[in-house]
Amino acid sequence: MTATPDVTSVGIVGGSLAGLFHAVALTGLGLDVDVWERSTGRPDDRGAGIVLQPGVAWFLREFCGVDPDRVSVPVTHRQFFTGDGNVRIMPMRQRMISWGTIYQALRDVLPAERYHDGQPVTALVPSAAGATVHVGEAARAVDLAIIADGSASRHRGLVTPDGAPRYAGYVAYRGVVDEADLPKELVARFDDRFSFWDGDRSQFLCYFIPGDFGTTATGRRRMNWVWYTRADRPELARVTTDRNGTRHGLSLPPGLLAPQVRTDLLARARSTLPPPLCHLVEHTAEPFVQAILDARATRMRNHRILLTGDAAFVVRPHTAASTEKAAADAITLFQALRQAPSADTALQTWERLRLAEGTAIHDQGVGLGRRLGLDGPDAAAAADGRTGKEP
Repeated sequence: MTATPDVTSVGIVGGSLAGLFHAVALTGLGLDVDVWERSTGRPDDRGAGIVLQPGVAWFLREFCGVDPDRVSVPVTHRQFFTGDGNVRIMPMRQRMISWGTIYQALRDVLPAERYHDGQPVTALVPSAAGATVHVGEAARAVDLAIIADGSASRHRGLVTPDGAPRYAGYVAYRGVVDEADLPKELVARFDDRFSFWDGDRSQFLCYFIPGDFGTTATGRRRMNWVWYTRADRPELARVTTDRNGTRHGLSLPPGLLAPQVRTDLLARARSTLPPPLCHLVEHTAEPFVQAILDARATRMRNHRILLTGDAAFVVRPHTAASTEKAAADAITLFQALRQAPSADTALQTWERLRLAEGTAIHDQGVGLGRRLGLDGPDAAAAADGRTGKEP
């Protein structure tokens, strides 16, 4: 398989899932691809459960040679905990995977010399024939540059001036517990189930995901849970200030939650959650917290520079579509470059398709958040165009 003749080299800014999806797909077209990632070493994936969507499953099978059924945990039913302590169950077949399992599958097929970690891109300069990627003192000219450095993108403004994320008014507390550390009766309660509880301006969900090295063996899996709850800006600042008094702004990694915040979380769990869900929170040694954000790009292309993944659209996790969207960005680009007569035609087609899809998923997520009563006043004002505040 080959790409259009006017694209032979690609530079990708950001080496998380979006960047890796693009790197693997475009390497499959025979292109000269390099990825630059700011952080060093393998990222920590604890707590990052993902609903396995069809596009990601297809990508793992076709580009990575990985059977998605072997690296994901099946569920056959959804169970809904009600306020009176009862449970409603309905059939719903899905598969659950972890961020780390997808990441490792992608890294395994990308040549190691093409992934440059600990090397932040300091500048990305457009040119008539592509772009120049500056990393430290070095500079590399490429035919196509892809910005895939996530929701906090440092280079988004090269493509769109209006895509900066906005705080939606609520946070997600998250946690992961090794299956072996849970009581057997609790494992039985959640096995083969995608579980939900909807409270007053609150939602809790949980499911099993693969354990270390992608294992799905019973007893070696992990339980992943997420609890969405309202938080005004003072509360956001409080819960994302770590145990040492350092403010993190929009997220707090595992192990850093301040003691009082953890105490408050446990108290809220004991007073509001159904007992099985409360027990999950109690068994979690290192819960963490993330602000829920919205970002919607109006452009995804500036000549030969593309904006992809969360750098373009930050969609709410209720859609279960963030990873699927990143994979679809890469698949669509792969197909466009393979089929179109020129790079410009391919990139025009790619932008048109991905803008429409990204906008639809973004709007769906906002609607879901509103129906759950989670949006705060900042999100409502932003949606109505009354404020330009950033998080």
